[in-house]
Amino acid sequence: MRRFILWIAAILITFAIGVGADRLWWHFLAAPPAPVAEPVAVNSFEPQREVVPAYVPPPPPPAAPPPPKPTMILDYDPLSLSLYAAFYPMGTLPKEFADFDSFEAMLSPDSVDDPGTIAVYTHQGGQSYRAEATFGLVSERRLFFATSKSEKGDFEYRFDGEFVRTDFDAVAGKNKAVLRGTLIRMKNGRTITQHEFTFRMEYMGC
Repeated sequence: MRRFILWIAAILITFAIGVGADRLWWHFLAAPPAPVAEPVAVNSFEPQREVVPAYVPPPPPPAAPPPPKPTMILDYDPLSLSLYAAFYPMGTLPKEFADFDSFEAMLSPDSVDDPGTIAVYTHQGGQSYRAEATFGLVSERRLFFATSKSEKGDFEYRFDGEFVRTDFDAVAGKNKAVLRGTLIRMKNGRTITQHEFTFRMEYMGC
């Protein structure tokens, strides 16, 4: 009986030692389980930053080409005929030309690059308007020109006349006829009205 009790005690002690050793093994020697990473919340509704393009100013508009120079054919001696003058109509103006004031000829036959200009002047409402000649032909006896559109009314003018005298120094600034010819007013190339005028002259600046 005593042996049986000792045998049972040995079994219990052996069992207790085994259970204790197993617990010590798992507590000190076994690797702890890897932590499980928690999912990271992604805010899918986060507003996107607006990309504003840099302002680039538009290129400046191309400069308008300069108007073409008028064609002037000057066939006279500037020593005997000085055409740097204004020509004013004599007598009563017809109603179709009630706004007509004068035309100016500022010509220089000696200049190749800039032979000068001829321009018709009209007035309306206290303002003066100009129509510059695009072509001119001047000789000892004849004066012809054709203008572009005027600054007011879109009218064009054409004149064809003859000098009745060329001693300008003797008649400048006097009520003496110097030039006679027909002035035509046109619009879009069509004649609106025309009239034969007689002109006196004044030197420019006098």
